[in-house]
Amino acid sequence: MCEDTNTEDDEVKVQTDRGADTGCDDWILNGNDGVCCKKCKPGNRLVESCGRDPEKLCTPCEPGTYVNNLKLSCLRCTQCIGNQFTHKPCTISSDTVCGCKDGYRCGNNKCSFCVDECKVGEEPTEERSCRKCPEGKFNDKIHSVCKESRKSCPDGQTLVKGNVTSDSTCTYLEEPRPKLLPTGAKDENEQTNWLPAFIAAGMAGLAVLFIIASVVAYVKAQNKTEKKPKTDTPDQDHSDESRIMVVEQEDCSFRHPEQEQGGSSESINTQDSESKLIV
Repeated sequence: MCEDTNTEDDEVKVQTDRGADTGCDDWILNGNDGVCCKKCKPGNRLVESCGRDPEKLCTPCEPGTYVNNLKLSCLRCTQCIGNQFTHKPCTISSDTVCGCKDGYRCGNNKCSFCVDECKVGEEPTEERSCRKCPEGKFNDKIHSVCKESRKSCPDGQTLVKGNVTSDSTCTYLEEPRPKLLPTGAKDENEQTNWLPAFIAAGMAGLAVLFIIASVVAYVKAQNKTEKKPKTDTPDQDHSDESRIMVVEQEDCSFRHPEQEQGGSSESINTQDSESKLIV
């Protein structure tokens, strides 16, 4: 309901009603000159049951009060307070009709008080509040009592559990169908499972080749170092050649013409040159 408030038009209507006809609306004769009132006019209370003048048997209710049947007193108009609002104003013949603001509900038929409006999945309590549906119950309506959820299903069906806002349902289980592949085609899952094995095998092969190549290179390097030839020292060769040249020069110097005839001189020179050659 939308919130309403009293307006000037309502007040005018109330005052107009209170200015309506007064007196008794329905009566019966009582003796020769009297009547007894059976029903007062709307908004009038009973003053006397019987009398000579029907209009004096009833009188209008005071402002802020009303009467809706043959009574001796008027009733005070209800005031809408708190979470209530005035849905229909009070008249001389009817009480105020209250409503509840958004988010609230009337607590009884007369809407004399308001309570929280419970959402789906909730239910109202005696404490005028809301609580969540307990386990095994649901509520798919606003401000309603939770109901029991379905517990079983017919043969061949399985139970799908619901929640606090929807009931459990029954459904047929579909049997898994085999996946049909074209002739010669392989399942994607099968291909995917082989891929890691191929990668691992390739990496292992590369590692073995790297180790073999490293060992071969090391062995070749060791053999090359052992077979390297030793070279003679240049200074030693040069010294030997110098000695031979000196000996030859000295030998030639002792062969002058004048000394070839002397046997002793020749023998001496010969011995000297032999000794030098030996050295």
